[in-house]
Parts: sequence; C-alpha cells; structure tokens
Amino acid sequence: MFFVSLNTIYKMNRTIFLFSLLFCVLTSSNYMNASKQPNVLFIFTDDQRPDAFGAVGNTDIKTPNMDSIFRDGFVFKQAYIQGSMTNATCLPSRAMIMSGKSLFRAPLRLDSGMLLPQSLQKGGYHTFATGKWHNGALSFERSFDEAEAVFLGGAARSHIGIPVHRMIAGLMVPYDSGESFSTEIFADAAIEFIERREKSDEPFFCYIPFTAPHSPVTPPGKWAAMYDPKKITLPPNHAALRPDLVDERPGIGRSGGFGRSRRGGGDADESPIDRAKNQLALYYGLVSHLDHHIGRVIKSLERTGQIDDTIILFATDHGMAMNSHGQNGKHNAFEHTSRVQMVFSGSKIPKGESDALVYLYDIYPTLCGLTGLPVPEGVEGKSLSGIINGKEDTVREYLFTAYMDDQRAIRDDRWKLFYRPKSDRVAFYDLKNDPHELNDLAQSLKHSKRIVHLKQELTKARLEYGDTAEATTKLMQSRGGRSGGRSGGRSGGRSGGRSGGITEIAASVLAKRVAESFINHTKSTLKLSKQEFESNWISLFSDWKGAESSAGRRQLIAGFAKLLGSKVIDGQSTQSFRQRGATNALGAPSSDYVVVARAFSYAVDSDADREITILEMQTAVKKWSTSGDKNEDDKLDFTEITTVVEEFFKSLPASGTRRRTGR
Repeated sequence: MFFVSLNTIYKMNRTIFLFSLLFCVLTSSNYMNASKQPNVLFIFTDDQRPDAFGAVGNTDIKTPNMDSIFRDGFVFKQAYIQGSMTNATCLPSRAMIMSGKSLFRAPLRLDSGMLLPQSLQKGGYHTFATGKWHNGALSFERSFDEAEAVFLGGAARSHIGIPVHRMIAGLMVPYDSGESFSTEIFADAAIEFIERREKSDEPFFCYIPFTAPHSPVTPPGKWAAMYDPKKITLPPNHAALRPDLVDERPGIGRSGGFGRSRRGGGDADESPIDRAKNQLALYYGLVSHLDHHIGRVIKSLERTGQIDDTIILFATDHGMAMNSHGQNGKHNAFEHTSRVQMVFSGSKIPKGESDALVYLYDIYPTLCGLTGLPVPEGVEGKSLSGIINGKEDTVREYLFTAYMDDQRAIRDDRWKLFYRPKSDRVAFYDLKNDPHELNDLAQSLKHSKRIVHLKQELTKARLEYGDTAEATTKLMQSRGGRSGGRSGGRSGGRSGGRSGGITEIAASVLAKRVAESFINHTKSTLKLSKQEFESNWISLFSDWKGAESSAGRRQLIAGFAKLLGSKVIDGQSTQSFRQRGATNALGAPSSDYVVVARAFSYAVDSDADREITILEMQTAVKKWSTSGDKNEDDKLDFTEITTVVEEFFKSLPASGTRRRTGR
C-alpha cells in the first residue's frame, strides 16, 4: 500500500507552486519584451525623382542601400504628394506629413494641432531629429526631445558649411558645421543618437530628413565622377527627346528646381541631350553619395542589435522634373514630380507591395497603427497598416493633386485627368500602358465618357479637400508660409549674415519700441537715473521668472509679450511700430517679442547655459547703465536706452557660428 504523508504533499505542492510562479514571471517578462513598441527610423530624401532608384528598374543608378529597404519591406507603388501652392514644394510636403492633414488644411508653420512626433512622445517615444526642418523652429522645439545638426530652412547655397542648430535645454542653438558635407553631418548625428540608445528600453523615433539630392547638385569627391554621362539613359518624356511634349503656354510651372547645379550654364556647344545626360550624371552621383550614408545609418542599427526592433520608413518628399515634359521644377502634376516613393520595412513589417492610391500624409496614421497608438482627432490621412498586414486592398478610390492656381489632376487605378482651370484645358492619360505620360488621349472620342466622369470626380475632390479660389490665393500669397525670415528663404551657408535674421532697419525700429515700452513701464517721460534704470530692469526680470531660480527663453518671450503687447505710447498703439519685415531668429512667424527675447538672452546669458540667473541679470544691467550713459550725466534718456537695446541685437551670433555650450 502506497502512503504519502501530508507533509510530503505540502512540500510537493510548494515546489510546484514555486516553479509555476517562476514560469509566470519568465513568460510575463518575455511577453513584456515582445510587446515593447518598435523604434521608428524615418529616412526622408529631398527632391529625389521616383525613378532614381535601382529597385524600381533604373539600371543606370547604383542605390544598393535604398534598394535593400525596397527589397525587404512593403512598397507603396502609387504614393503621391497631394501638391503645392508654392514653388518651395518641400514646405507643404513636410507640413502635410507632420500634421496628417491635406494640402489646403495643413498648417505650413505647423503651429496648430498635434504633430506626428508629439503623438509619438505622448505614446512613450523619445524623439530625435537631424537634417532639414522647413516649418519653423518653434514647432520643432515642441516636437523633439533631442536634436543635432538641424537645418532650419528650405535650401542652402552649398552642402558644405550648411547653417545648423542643436537643441540645448529645449531651445535651438546655432553652431558651425565645419567643412563636412550636409549628408555626412546628418548621418553622423543619427548614428551617434542610435548608438546612445543601444541600452535603452524606451522606444525612439529618429527622423532624418536629408537635404540631398536637392540643389545645388554638387556631389563630393569621387561621387562627382561616378557616372559616365555617355552611358546615361534619359527618361522617355525628357524634352531633349520629346520636344513635342513641351507646353510653352503660361501656367505650366516650368521655373525653379534644377538649373543651379551648373552656375556657369554649361558648355554652349553641348547638345540638349548631352547637357541633360551631364546633369543626370551629377544628380545620380549625389543620390549614390546619399545612399552610401543611408547605408551607414542602417548598419548602426545592425551593429547595436536594434535592427529587428526598428521600423524603417523610407520616403521622398516629392519628385523633380529635370526637364521631363519641359518642366524644370517640382510644382507640377505630372507623375515624375507628384509621385513619390514610400516604403515600410523592418520590425514585423511583411515584404510586399501595393498599388493602392496613397498620400504622404497617410504616414502619420500609419505609424500610429503600426506602433499601437491612437490617431489624434483632426488627422485626415488614412492608416495603411491594414494594407501592410493584408487586411485591406485600398483606402481610397480616387487620388487628387493640385499645383498652384492652374493645375489640377485626378486619377483612379488606371486613368488620369490633368486639368488646367485657367484655360479649361484637359489632358488624359492611360497610366497602365503609358506611365511616362507620352500620349494625351483627351481628343479621343473613345474616352469621352471617362473624361466626363473624372471631371465630375475632380469637382467632388476639390469640394472635399477645400480647394477654393480663396484658399488657393491665400496659400500662394503666403509665400510658402514665410513671413520674410531667414528660415523660410534660401540660407546663405556660412556667409549668411547675422543669425538673428533681422535687418538693421527692423532692429532699430524694434529697439525704439522696446525703449519706449520700458520708459512707459517706469512711468517716466524724460530720463532715468542709473539706479532707476537698473532696478526697473531687475524688477521686470524678477516678475518674468517668478519663483524660479532662473529664466529661460520661453519666460523671456512671455515677459516681452507682456511689455510690448498692450502698451499705448503717445496715444498710439505699439502695434503700429511693428516692422512687417522683422522675423524672429528661430524661424517662426513674425513676432517682435520673440526676436527681442532671443537677443536679450544672448546679451545676458554669460555662461551660455540657456538659463539666466538674477546674478547674470544684475551684472548685465550694471554694465548697460555704465556703457549706455554716453554723456556721463548719470542718467539714461530715451536715445541712450534705445542704444542699449540695439546692443542686444548686436550680441546675436553670426550665422553658423558656434556658441560655447560646454560640449
């Protein structure tokens, strides 16, 4: 008879319990690791034609690293930018992606709504960026936890010595980028960030919007001679091969884009075909140089063991005509310009491809879907995660594009209507059999019903997306969302003048306004003694910083807004003193108190730590009272105080100059 004591049973149960508990802990730990959100690496290229990849069948160009993303990922073969109301097509492209909104509703300065990086931050992501940000520094500062080598502008005159910024204490600070090529600088910054994240359990979002292959098309070193122009094949719709495709009538958008790559204009004896091949050879060299550095970034993921936990998103911001259909820029509705490449690869992304009609601004909700985050209210894009995971085939039946005030297009899965409202002209293409848009079928009676139908769908699309004459005019007159400042225009590289982006005239006007507001605040109409001058500045500063031990630029902005925003001087609102051309040094829309706050911080922050203490303020104001007293009567009048404030603006660093940061 088999007998087991109660004590033995207790011990056996206790052992089983402990093993069960250990098993639960281990499986729970594995579950937690398995459910960790994937990192996201977003690689974004600038002005890259949709056919400038080996992966899409271009045998002339070598892009092995980009091709590997195509080969291992999920490719959207019919992806588009929705269009542009400005020649600087890069700007609305980025605005749409970051806001998730369509062309006529996307805020060009990204000054409203929850942006893509902010949604990821809210979902537990650590956000980092390097490269080009075309939509103002204030929106950038709200979106990223870290930043290095950020170009706050649209286009630079050179890829060498490009003006860049890094983020310190949440603010963008300019520094000298040296003699390195922009692509290399951005790749280095991303690699350094990825390596730092190797041991972190927190998922990251790493955004790398490269400036290549945007003009100037000047590939460095061996890359400039990488391609033999004689072996280059021109696109079949190139004007040198098909001059009959060139439409010389107005409203076609021929200007801008590519001509700056050869400043001397090239050899006058070159044939149009030879000239085009030489241009493409240089362009391909710049693309291949870019591909090399993209490879370095991806290898850093492999080297640090993070490649399997990272979604790699690759996309282009728009195409580039380069004389296809006789177009030179990037603001037309032809396929070579409006179509983009969009590929999702990496962590748990299946290999595959789709012919679904998609927009760049679908990226926002798609990343939310792939990372398990909610899509914020107001995001208009469609999540493509269902297509990627094989649960859907399409997200929209028609795709609408709009350029300036005289180009509208709509397409379905095969047919494309290209309409020019000003002249009521129609072109019609069979994209399945004519992807290069060589044969206009608009005059064929065979397609008359299709044309009528697509015209009706175009009318519906314009209504749906808010494409009105008023909206178009407003966007075109906005000059691409710029308010006259440095970040909205072409940066001058290392020779680009004062970093503040404020003209001498605007600085003088703003200095007078600050001086008047300050005197009005002190309730004085004539002069201030040195002691009054000092005590009033310190009193203002103490009020601005409140109970904090020091003040940052955001507190200074709020302080100057309070000082300048609601005062009345001599019966006249201070608003009348505003200089329309004055723009803030951070690249945001014109705001005088932002400009003066930045200048003030540089004038006071002696240790460059981006925080101003009361001791620094006391030291600075003592110096101002002494140096400002030009006639040595121990008092400061309006003119002398204006001179003191003008010195704030002179303290702003020159463009590209590194400020001491302790790094």
